[in-house]
Amino acid sequence: MKKLIIFLFLSFILTKSFAFEIFALGTSNTNCKNADQAYTSTLNDLLAQDKINATVINAGIDGDKPTFMQARLEQSIKANPNIKIVIFEPGPNEKNKRFNIGASGDILAYLQEQKITTIYVSHQAIQSSEEASEMAKKYGAYYYGHWIKDVPIDVGHRQYDQPGQAGHMTVAGCQLWAKNMFPLLKQVIQDKNIN
Repeated sequence: MKKLIIFLFLSFILTKSFAFEIFALGTSNTNCKNADQAYTSTLNDLLAQDKINATVINAGIDGDKPTFMQARLEQSIKANPNIKIVIFEPGPNEKNKRFNIGASGDILAYLQEQKITTIYVSHQAIQSSEEASEMAKKYGAYYYGHWIKDVPIDVGHRQYDQPGQAGHMTVAGCQLWAKNMFPLLKQVIQDKNIN
């Protein structure tokens, strides 16, 4: 009986192995605060539906700042060489734009140095789309746009949990963000021949 249980467990692990991993590094936006990780969960569902043998790791932490993200990014990459793509969303928690952009640039430079394909997701409170696009280009990253691109600002898609702002996305908002992101993610996988 014990051998059967071990066999079934190992079979489960082997069938759940993935060709590569996508590391979603970011803030409460990536984590989908109060929305049950709907963004990364939906990306995983879309990958499975398209029979792309990859998984998205949710590395979004509520309240995080780019200056603190780099250490955990480096640790994660060293511990897991199967990470082939990073979706990087630095967020607006670091209100000082110079510090936010400086630390974000350091992360993008590190990822470029490590030859890890990166999708950069900006925040309108920190950079204009033009500024963010130029920054992505500088470090060889793909640019998605602002995290709320093409997501309606209504109670169906936003939580209105911030004073005077639409705030975090709802489950529906996070799912829509993932659906909007997915074509770029597929393009990146194809462009870079990642498998």
